[in-house]
Amino acid sequence: MRKGVLALGAVVIIGGGYLAGHAVSSAIFERELATSLENMAQQGNLRVERLSSESGWFHSSGEVRLAPLVGNDWQARVPYQAAHGILTTRVEGDADLSLDGALIEELRGALGELPELPTPRWVADFHTLSQTLDASLELAGFTWEASDWRLDFQGVSATLRGERGDLILEGEVAPWWLTADEGRLAAGPTTLESHYRYGEGGRRFHQQDSMRLESLRFVEARGQTLHLQGLGYTSDVDLGEEFLELAMGLSLEEARLDDAPVASGGFDLTLERLDADAAWRLYESLRDELERLDGDLEQLTPAEWEALFEAWFPDLLALLAESPRLVLSELDLDSRMLGLSTQGEGELTFDGAGITELSLEQLARPGGGAELQRRLDGRLRLAPLPPSLALMLGLPGGSDELRFELREGRPYLNDQPVKELPW
Repeated sequence: MRKGVLALGAVVIIGGGYLAGHAVSSAIFERELATSLENMAQQGNLRVERLSSESGWFHSSGEVRLAPLVGNDWQARVPYQAAHGILTTRVEGDADLSLDGALIEELRGALGELPELPTPRWVADFHTLSQTLDASLELAGFTWEASDWRLDFQGVSATLRGERGDLILEGEVAPWWLTADEGRLAAGPTTLESHYRYGEGGRRFHQQDSMRLESLRFVEARGQTLHLQGLGYTSDVDLGEEFLELAMGLSLEEARLDDAPVASGGFDLTLERLDADAAWRLYESLRDELERLDGDLEQLTPAEWEALFEAWFPDLLALLAESPRLVLSELDLDSRMLGLSTQGEGELTFDGAGITELSLEQLARPGGGAELQRRLDGRLRLAPLPPSLALMLGLPGGSDELRFELREGRPYLNDQPVKELPW
């Protein structure tokens, strides 16, 4: 009798633990999903709406609607099914993307009948103990044919991994081809990576993005070929406690026309020391206005735009209060065809001392812009100086470098004041 009671107790304990494990897994998944959707709405360029939700210990389901914050050109409905395990929840579904009717008619007028696109399929594993996510998405390839052109698209794949507040997205667009009477455009694989870190409520975030297009080749029907190799783009947006800082870079390994090299190069540009509090207030105000207008800014009349600008003006000035700086850390341009090869660097600083004391009325008066101009100090150096650019700027022959400066808003070219810019 006693052994039977012990066995029954063990079954109850194990079974209860098993059910409790599923219940905890379901509750944690539901909490993390709700928080993630709230953070998306707070931080991103999307409007997020949860259309339905059914929660259970073993299975949950629901549907989420996504739409752009600006405009109403598209919306995506994302239904999902979740199976809760003790250690992992498996979530999967598809995405139903629909376009605005007016946009569809515009596309039909320009491109002909639109194809039936394959449905994106996605699957994700949410790990209960570590509260981390591993997700993947696949879009199959398709062919789109019109009367005088054909698009062969090979598909998209992407993965998302990480935890709340620290996510990494990696994707690849497979090669695709567009064939028409004028010629053939072929794009090699494109890789994308985004690392997104954020704090609760989105008040602080740091997003780093990169994209690389391996190859883009256009072959004209007559046989001439333009080939871009290694086209890259990077961006970095960091909203911290004090400053908003933005950076971007572009690079091109080589551009060729037939077998002749045309150009290569790149640049890196950074905007530093924008006031973080002012940037966040402007963002919140713009988001509130977009929500009020359901994302359609075209509803605003000129008078309403003027009123908005007046309301935003104090924060626009406050954005500059910490003396922001635009830095060109590297410029590299090489073109045998154009006969130039030069490197450069420079910076532009705005003196923000006392800027918030200015009023819109002061700056709107004749000559009011001079107050902002005198706050500019900067420099740009190019070396060696391309002869064609020296000729355009009226510099003496044999000049080996360009030094352009702004001193309290007054321009100087190779240490000589510029009374009137040549352009």
